[in-house]
Amino acid sequence: MLKPERMSKLFVVGPKSALPKAVSRLHDLKVAHIIDHKKDEFDLCAPLENFEKLSGILVQVRSLISYLGVSPDNAKLASFKIRDMEKEISGIREDVNDVIGKIKKIEDSISLISEQKKLLELMSLLEIQPENFFKSSYIKSYFGLLKAGNIEEKLGEITDRFEIKTASKDKNTVAAVFVDMNFADQFAKVLADFSFSDMDVSAVNDLKGSPGELSHELSTRQKKLETELKVQNNKLKDLSKKHSGFLSQAEKFLSVEAEKAQIPLSFGSTREAFFLKCYLPKSDLERTKEELMKSGNNRLHLIEEPLGNEEDIPIKLSNSKYVQNSEFFTKLFALPKYEEFDPSVLVAYTFPLFYGFMLGDVIYGLITFALFFYLKGKFPVGKQFFNMMLAASVGAIIFGFLYGEFAGLELYHFWIERTHDFSTLMTISILAGIVHVNFGLILGFMLEYRHHGLMKAANSKLSWMILQIGGVLFLGPLLNMIAVPKQLFYLGIFLFVLAVLMLLKAEGFTGVMEIPSILTHIMSYARLMAVGLASVFIAVMVNDLISFLFHKGILFWPLALASLVIGHTFNIALGILSPSLHSIRLHYVEFFSKFYQGGGKDYEPFGAEKQKSLI
Repeated sequence: MLKPERMSKLFVVGPKSALPKAVSRLHDLKVAHIIDHKKDEFDLCAPLENFEKLSGILVQVRSLISYLGVSPDNAKLASFKIRDMEKEISGIREDVNDVIGKIKKIEDSISLISEQKKLLELMSLLEIQPENFFKSSYIKSYFGLLKAGNIEEKLGEITDRFEIKTASKDKNTVAAVFVDMNFADQFAKVLADFSFSDMDVSAVNDLKGSPGELSHELSTRQKKLETELKVQNNKLKDLSKKHSGFLSQAEKFLSVEAEKAQIPLSFGSTREAFFLKCYLPKSDLERTKEELMKSGNNRLHLIEEPLGNEEDIPIKLSNSKYVQNSEFFTKLFALPKYEEFDPSVLVAYTFPLFYGFMLGDVIYGLITFALFFYLKGKFPVGKQFFNMMLAASVGAIIFGFLYGEFAGLELYHFWIERTHDFSTLMTISILAGIVHVNFGLILGFMLEYRHHGLMKAANSKLSWMILQIGGVLFLGPLLNMIAVPKQLFYLGIFLFVLAVLMLLKAEGFTGVMEIPSILTHIMSYARLMAVGLASVFIAVMVNDLISFLFHKGILFWPLALASLVIGHTFNIALGILSPSLHSIRLHYVEFFSKFYQGGGKDYEPFGAEKQKSLI
């Protein structure tokens, strides 16, 4: 349980005629993590013959799914004949393209009408008609918005052969200017000085008549177009309902077939044969070999290769259903390497324990449990995370009963009175740190012993445990913290010096410099007490405020109710955020650093669907 699932490495070679069936069987088994072949003296294997055709059809199906808004996520895998599928897809594509073409045309018309109406509205302010802006070789026209000012006077200084009309529009001035073409450039400079913003009137070039009448006609036409647009959109919805099942299943089928057709690109090949290498769980090795031999009519050659020490072996975590939830936190940090311990099983129990110790309130625990249960249903992709937070909420409820705390009210004193027993809380927190940190060192010792021998494990990991024992026996009496016999005091000095020498041997001067870190890591667990006290004292303060307002009279009752809701909601929010962050921090920094590096590669078996998650 503390180690990732044991893996095997399989080498498969056979004639290319057996390739399609071998690929299909590997896909059905869903256990082989394919190792990509790097081109060397052997070429890459070509994809299966139908790859391009399948890919082309798949692109068409996904395009139709996008246009029709179909969700293929929950589609069941069905079998199709490619020829029949192509024919049906072609018919659907024609129907969809026809409707989409009409929708596009209508939307373009509505967009044009909207633009025309805006221009006509401005022209009506100036009492000019669209035909006034006809193209001419003799007259240059300008239409747009500019800053208010004495522009007419400025233009008059250039020539009197022009006409200008202006009107106010919001904070701007609408202007239409007509001038002799010979003075166009000079007028353009003056208009620029007045921050003139030119408007394109080409949209109304074909319109003639009064702007008001034209706008009315356009509005009538726009309403008809919007009605027709609804009709076409309804047709598109009907097509979606009619073909959603087929398209979803077709997309699933084609995705699988395209994946099968493409995977040989990860294989190696000669002129007549193909070969592949893959990792798979050791428990699946014999069954896989048997199934592959059947698929190849005993023409395949299968060899189990030994795993190398430096290989990047994919990691498949092997945990119970409950512990699988804590894999979220493990993967958030990093997957373990193949020979490392998987800390998921430890986090699965210590995270809720630390969280519950800090929050420790029955009412708060019930509220957070209900909240995470609701969020779990709302966001299935975060199932693992929410399950862990549900377990943490149960921890808060259990510790709440032990503390006797209900939304900050201490109804009874069963185990610890948190508002008074500070020394007891501190002792428990530090003891938790000692156990947690040293258990991490024990795991680290086991890994070092397995890979580098006893001396390396003792010097790099056991030395820290000896250092702690020596420090307690040696420094404890000096600081008047504990009293020990002289023999133990001298033993403490010996153990402390021995641990320093061991660290010097294992890690050099850097290791000696890090000696204070073991104390800071253990003392860091005091946050278990501090965060918990912060939560309970905020709750007590809120309750005291509510009680004060309640006894002030009935006029203050609404304020008391508001204080109840706001104060406890704020404290619950802190109770979710702070304990969870501090709990996982103790794991990542103080615990993982003693034995865990991570950096493993995820196990991705060919044919298996990727599970969606928050990470």
